[in-house]
Amino acid sequence: MKAAVALIVSGVLLLVGGIFWVWKDPHPTDHPGYLPQRAPRALRLPALSPQMPPITEGVSPGSEHRTTTYGHPEGTTNAGNYSQTLTPLEQGVFWARAVERALPQGFSDEYTLHWQEFARTASVVSMEKGCGRSTNRLVILSDGSRACVRYGINPEQIQGEVLSFYLSRLLGLHTVPPCVLSKVGSAQWAPVQAELGGTGWTSGSLVTITPWLYNLSSVLPPLALRAEDGKLHPLREELRWGHAGVVELAQWGDLILFDYLTANFDRLVSNLFSLQWDPRVMLRGTNNLHRTPDGTLVLLDNEAGLVHGYRLRDTWDKYNGQLLGTVCLFRRGVARRLRELYLGRRAAEELHALYTAREPLAADLGALTDLEAQILQDRVGVIYRHVQTCQGKYS
Repeated sequence: MKAAVALIVSGVLLLVGGIFWVWKDPHPTDHPGYLPQRAPRALRLPALSPQMPPITEGVSPGSEHRTTTYGHPEGTTNAGNYSQTLTPLEQGVFWARAVERALPQGFSDEYTLHWQEFARTASVVSMEKGCGRSTNRLVILSDGSRACVRYGINPEQIQGEVLSFYLSRLLGLHTVPPCVLSKVGSAQWAPVQAELGGTGWTSGSLVTITPWLYNLSSVLPPLALRAEDGKLHPLREELRWGHAGVVELAQWGDLILFDYLTANFDRLVSNLFSLQWDPRVMLRGTNNLHRTPDGTLVLLDNEAGLVHGYRLRDTWDKYNGQLLGTVCLFRRGVARRLRELYLGRRAAEELHALYTAREPLAADLGALTDLEAQILQDRVGVIYRHVQTCQGKYS
């Protein structure tokens, strides 16, 4: 009798365990972590231990809320404060103020200025291959923090990296990592002078330095952009489908506008282009885009933006244009800034003024040519008119 009872109990436990196992094993498409992930060019190194920023903002290393590289305490994002019971849109096309307040702060002005000041004066004490191309280096600065140094194949890539950063600040976007210029062979490089010969770098050339970011995760495009049926769908359809991640969706809108302005083809456009031979590419991480622990979508490696992107825009604008057509959801501040740049007809002049005021080596690298400045202004106009079209359709 006891044996029979034990047998029955064992059978019930096996049945319950089987049901639980099936229940917790979702389809790979719902949890794309099961799919192979493409390593981004900026992160082809083993995970490194977290580091403190050069300026600690009054938080001790052993405190419960550790300050991240981005200048905000870990776990203090506002994303969890947004209630899905609120209407996510105002006037049909603008994110509600509650959504805007819930957006992660990204690289704050305070942190950015502190980091730039430090990075310009810190010595490079060691270097190794990393951060993408074979010509780039992962370096250790004099305080022990890590940074990525990018040496462009040609100067336009260095211009793209640094000017894209300043354009992001001009627009009020805080998702592009801070960036400074450095001259190879200057006093900053004295501790590694003997190693510079093995880099292939030309003495006196300019490189960019950006902070090394840790604890990053890959980011899939929203469902509307995965083009599984061969088409891109408007991002606002995510709201109709009951999409829960409105905070991340708002950041995707910013990303698409920014990449259109800069004609950057080395992020989501790269994924779209690859669809012709890899139908599952949109189910993997987006190139040069990663998520921080606080939910910020970080736009890495912007060398393809502006100068390089403008030169090749005839090849890639088809894809950037398709993506722009999916966006009719805007942050008020970004839309207002674009309107000001459009009406003032001085987008390149304002970018140049910010760049030269904040970057001591700006004159050595140069800025946009007159033709490139006009292309930027034209693209500002395209987005401005697109916002007006969206307002006419949905407001």
